[in-house]
Amino acid sequence: MKAIIQRVMNASVSVNGEVVSSIGRGALVLIGITSTDNTKDMEYM
Repeated sequence: MKAIIQRVMNASVSVNGEVVSSIGRGALVLIGITSTDNTKDMEYM
């Protein structure tokens, strides 16, 4: 499991070209989860 935290002026999430969520100034957190991660890993994050 990996996590990246990045300060942003704005950010958005698009699905099939449609914006489903967006923020202004703040923190963007990207989390990568694999099939080998377990509940303990998720609680740590």
